[in-house]
Amino acid sequence: MRQKLLAALLVLGGLCGFTVTASAQSTDANWPMRPITMVVAYPPGAITDTVGRRVAERLSQALNVQVVVENRAGAGGNVAAAFVSRAAPDGYTLLFTSYGNLIIAAAADLNVGFHPWRDLAPVGMIGPMTVVLMVRPGLQVNTLQDFVRHIAANPGRVNFASVGVGSSYHLLIEQMMVYGKLNMTHVPYRGGAAAMTDFLAGRVDATLATLLFARPYLQDNRGIGVAVGNAERSPVLPNVPAVQEVIPGAKLTDGLAVLAPAATPPAIIARANRALQDLINQPAMREWLTNEGVPPRPGPPEAFMAEMTPATEELRKLLRDASIKVE
Repeated sequence: MRQKLLAALLVLGGLCGFTVTASAQSTDANWPMRPITMVVAYPPGAITDTVGRRVAERLSQALNVQVVVENRAGAGGNVAAAFVSRAAPDGYTLLFTSYGNLIIAAAADLNVGFHPWRDLAPVGMIGPMTVVLMVRPGLQVNTLQDFVRHIAANPGRVNFASVGVGSSYHLLIEQMMVYGKLNMTHVPYRGGAAAMTDFLAGRVDATLATLLFARPYLQDNRGIGVAVGNAERSPVLPNVPAVQEVIPGAKLTDGLAVLAPAATPPAIIARANRALQDLINQPAMREWLTNEGVPPRPGPPEAFMAEMTPATEELRKLLRDASIKVE
């Protein structure tokens, strides 16, 4: 009798387990069935917010559910990333952020409450952000080569503004100094607006800014764009060289991407990635992104990590070899 009862319980347990598994698989396959929250890691007005809102709008149309933008700015994007890393891994909370801060957090082993590559799962890349290196007109240099020669002739006297210690902009400046054997004075600010204000006033000699932020100052000649910080030239500024064309190895790896909590089911990640790639590949969207300074680079999650992993290791080596402390 006891053996029959035990056998019945085992069968019932197996059926319950099968029912739960089947139910979960059915839920994954039917995702999404309710609104999605897209947590944007920067405040309104930033390029991350501008592009994030456009992507959320198009995803809403593609997925037939509302994608609601929620801004959670702070700590260079890490406040939002930490929040999403702790969210339920059900596909209803996504992160829209710049991936440069994730690379820095991973390379420097920062204590930010999460690990970028263990606690978050990539959905897909939007594309790299074009970052322009601008010098003030009064410096009387018009090319990157001129700027490098000016720095070499004036060691320690060229002031280079960034958006803060440990930012991707700061680390590009450090790369220029290490790889180019240059001596500049880094002037960190609390954000891009403050850095740009002092740059336009002539209180600092050079600064870095996204194309969206830099464009009006380039157009009215209040800033001279001598280079882009990215690994490659921008299609919007084809005649402006990349920094590493003159200083090999000096490049900024940053851009925009969508991520989810690490345990999000693969079926949901795949569905979200397909929708993301489809909207990025729309001709009108590609043109808009390119003009905003985010040349589109759609691809699967694996392609994203294939770029992030070596970028993280390269930065870890730089931080170690140059004794750069990031907090």
